[in-house]
Amino acid sequence: MADGAWQAYENWSDYFPSEGKVFSPNHPQGFSEAYFAFDVTEVSDLTQRDRFRLQTLRRAEEVLDYSDRDPEDVRRIFVEEGLSGRKPERETVVVVLPDDLCVRVSLVRDASEKKSIAELIELAELPLCAFNRSLFAGDRIDGCWYAVPDVTVGPQQGTIDWSLDKDFLASLFRQLRRIASPQPGELSYPVSRSQIQTFLNTLDRHGLLPAAGRVWHSDGQRIRRLASDMRFELDEIDELVDVLSSLAPVEEKLSHALEARRETLEAELSASLETEIKNSLEARYETLSVQNEELDAALAKRTAETIALEEAVAELIDRRDRIHREVRSLTANLAHLVEADAGRMEGNAARLIQDIEKVLRGERSTKSIVGHQPPLSVLPPFDHNIAPTPWEKLNQELVAAASRHGFLPRDIETLDILARSKEVVLLPSDIADDVLQCYSSVVAQGGFAVQSLDPSIIGYDDLWRSPALGTPSQLSRAWTSCVEDPSVARLVLLEGIERTPLDLWIRPLLATLRGEGRPKNLLVFLSMRTATIDRDRNVADLADLVVPFKAQQPDPLSPHFVMSLLGNEDPPRWVDFEAKPKLDHAEVATLMSVNFGPSGKKRMTIALRASLAAMGTGIPDAEKAIRILCENLDASPTDPAERIASLQLGSEYLRTLSN
Repeated sequence: MADGAWQAYENWSDYFPSEGKVFSPNHPQGFSEAYFAFDVTEVSDLTQRDRFRLQTLRRAEEVLDYSDRDPEDVRRIFVEEGLSGRKPERETVVVVLPDDLCVRVSLVRDASEKKSIAELIELAELPLCAFNRSLFAGDRIDGCWYAVPDVTVGPQQGTIDWSLDKDFLASLFRQLRRIASPQPGELSYPVSRSQIQTFLNTLDRHGLLPAAGRVWHSDGQRIRRLASDMRFELDEIDELVDVLSSLAPVEEKLSHALEARRETLEAELSASLETEIKNSLEARYETLSVQNEELDAALAKRTAETIALEEAVAELIDRRDRIHREVRSLTANLAHLVEADAGRMEGNAARLIQDIEKVLRGERSTKSIVGHQPPLSVLPPFDHNIAPTPWEKLNQELVAAASRHGFLPRDIETLDILARSKEVVLLPSDIADDVLQCYSSVVAQGGFAVQSLDPSIIGYDDLWRSPALGTPSQLSRAWTSCVEDPSVARLVLLEGIERTPLDLWIRPLLATLRGEGRPKNLLVFLSMRTATIDRDRNVADLADLVVPFKAQQPDPLSPHFVMSLLGNEDPPRWVDFEAKPKLDHAEVATLMSVNFGPSGKKRMTIALRASLAAMGTGIPDAEKAIRILCENLDASPTDPAERIASLQLGSEYLRTLSN
């Protein structure tokens, strides 16, 4: 810089003495071709070569003088139109305005790369600063003015809005909407946000904004300037907005009409092409159509054959399962017979093997091997070819059987629940056979075994093996049969318990029958005629160990008796114990929260077991039935209509036999 350029500013020439040199550090900006301003400090050590040292280095800002122009025209030049002939790089200039004011503006290249235009950042509140006009008293540098740092541009005096016309109008409309609060009975400001944007886009698209026309002349206020230079009065804006807003529905209607027409043409063209293509294909591939029909017929035939084969396979699987159960049952019976006759058959093992081989080859009937043997009462053979009764219809079959045999339906229902809940039911000897015959006709094809007890039964082991012969008892055989074939129920009646010392075996037997190892398809009953013969071996709390049950005597002329005289008895029925419905976790949680009443809380174990036995059998309101059952085990229920007479009669029967 020349010294004269700075002499007007506080004698800046003193920084450039005629004697001595200035030391300059390696500043990166020093390699640029732009002008820079700097200051120096005097070195305190006069013995050094350099008297001065360079300190702050700043890039000089060019000053553009527009003080004789209207500020709005100046804004249009820098913001809307742009300047030609400027350097391509980014630069910051000081624009001088009237009244010794100025603004700093950053210039960048526009989209066409031909002009420099103000960067559109924070122009709505551009700082307006004081300007020191003493700069123009000095010299130019290469024909340009450059601002002296901290001198030329003074403190901020306010702000000025140099935003684009479009942004200014949008801001103006938003302010109008905020302040236009309608009076009662008046309409609100009629311009919506979308209409404002559409209005501004239309002005910009058709070149109606002032920047697209001639240069505007200032009248002192920007709003009046906008209204006059936009070629129509401000009161016509509402009409223009109405026209523009009405175009959107028209365009939408035209779009819908075109879409409907397009869909119609597509449908017509599709139908026409479909018909033509179909005719062409039928004519070209007529042979294939015939073959396709033949294949369809063959496929239908194969499908029918497949269905028939699937039914045959299902039938064979069912037969296989039945044969498998029969083989298990026969194996169990054969094991019992071999065990019973082990002493006599030790020397005839070879003959027994030969007989079994003949049976397997079909050369000999099985009756010669598994025929009935003493004792008199054994479990009858079981026919697996008979379809079992579904569990949900069990209660219905029990009610029908009770009516046929002359019993109350509730008595047989209660007997079934108690027997399948691992309870041991004590029956009077006079009705034991009739009750079990009725019950077994539904669950076990009418078969049940009777094991008569006598004074030779002294201990617990004597119940499982005959004391005299050493052969398995009916209870032992029934247990083994249940293990071998879990699907078939085996009913065993221990008849005449009063003839034995009860206290020696009754408690161990009940513990075994209520244990986890007992098969669920083994149903055990006791019968008792009079008081025990051994008073010292009597059990005083027998009513708490077993469930006394005494039904009313059946009518001698029951339907079952009449049908048996005519030789036309009902077909045997049974239920598959392996198909008993299982409870899920949710049902178990619900069962644990059931209120069985005071007696149910006292007898919670039997209440839960009885509930599990009753579920899935078709009993209406099983929860209520279990609650009444528990009440009858302790006392008579309050409602006579809900009494279970069999439990009441059983308790009275036991009291009559007490010693």
